[in-house]
Amino acid sequence: MRGFQLLLLVALLIGELHCARTAPAAAADAPATAPQSPDPPPADQQNPPQAPGPTPQPPRRRGSPHRRPPAPPKQDPEPPKQEPEPEPAPPRLVVPPQDSPGAAPPAPPGIINRTTGCTTLLVLGDSTVDPGNNNHLPTTARANFLPYGLNFYGRRPTGRFTNGRLATDMLAEKLGIARTIPGFFDPNLRLAQLRRGVSFASGGSGYDDSTANRINVVSFSAQLHNLFRYKLLIRTLLGARRAERLVNRATFVISTGTNDMLSVYLASNRSNAISMEVYENHLIAHVANYTQAMIMLGGRRFVFAGLPPMGCLPIARTLVGTGSDRCDEMLNQLAASFNSKLIQLLNFINYQHQIRTSYIDTYTTIHDATVDPKTFGLTEVSRGCCGSGVIEVGQTCRGRRTCGDPSRTEKELPKRNTD
Repeated sequence: MRGFQLLLLVALLIGELHCARTAPAAAADAPATAPQSPDPPPADQQNPPQAPGPTPQPPRRRGSPHRRPPAPPKQDPEPPKQEPEPEPAPPRLVVPPQDSPGAAPPAPPGIINRTTGCTTLLVLGDSTVDPGNNNHLPTTARANFLPYGLNFYGRRPTGRFTNGRLATDMLAEKLGIARTIPGFFDPNLRLAQLRRGVSFASGGSGYDDSTANRINVVSFSAQLHNLFRYKLLIRTLLGARRAERLVNRATFVISTGTNDMLSVYLASNRSNAISMEVYENHLIAHVANYTQAMIMLGGRRFVFAGLPPMGCLPIARTLVGTGSDRCDEMLNQLAASFNSKLIQLLNFINYQHQIRTSYIDTYTTIHDATVDPKTFGLTEVSRGCCGSGVIEVGQTCRGRRTCGDPSRTEKELPKRNTD
């Protein structure tokens, strides 16, 4: 699991995020700590600092040497040529390369590097980027128990659906933002953390709200509402101008969609391919609407993670019945089709002024690792690292033994602990 996250991290890092430099805010512009609750405090209890006005431009003197030269005599010019409108930049397609043997080691976790210009990371999606928001929900889709978090700081579970950090945590460290990105529902959020970024993601959710409603987690539309609440809180703490600039320069990371496809695909028993295509277009329409909502809230830079080869996931192989020796090609084709439409959508979104998008090709990375695992330093790619490795996830991993090296996985999983 950590091996995949590291690959995704490399993919995110080599994508051009177009981060802008942000001037450090004065200490007097904001209080030392944020309220304990994500909800903005009452207006009568706050006295937000007044945002400074724009810097006035000096007036131009008369007789300035920059006066325009006199116009030349009129002639019959040739009809102007119609210049074609420039094509918008397509979303950056990122396929992570192999690490070179002489690559420099990563910086120590405690060092924050500000040279990247990236200061804020805002994350939306499912369990791939949920740092523990589900801990505060009445749902069984949780991971706040061992063996989850076994390799996290302090060897403690936090609600992340992994043994260590998430790819967004490692991305935040590489960009010099923070070692981890906290969840929006964390009651101990501080102002410094809010300014660096939060995750609104909820494990088990998807682009389709009905996917989240089945297991009582936060839907994507509700995550957007929490993004709105976050912006109100930042406005209260920093002032309107600084808050708007912070959101404009933030990098939005969106990673979801697999739960939508798997739930509908498995429920339909692969019997109606036309309805799956209709549902696929339905999800793409949701992505377009959600992206416009994030733009209206101030988002300008977006990183979308594509769907993985879902037919190669151990739980999909088990439920579909292909066995551990091969992937389900119909599920993989469905993921590839969705990804191609997502790329087309991002290309269209780039027509909008000052909007930048990047696309992370997780499909190619995981598929290549499945075909040739040794190239990626893996020894087992057909099973997970918990229990039998064929279906366990979430609550079914509680009390189960795991493989000794999750970064590689072992050829033989340990037997279940019956003590």
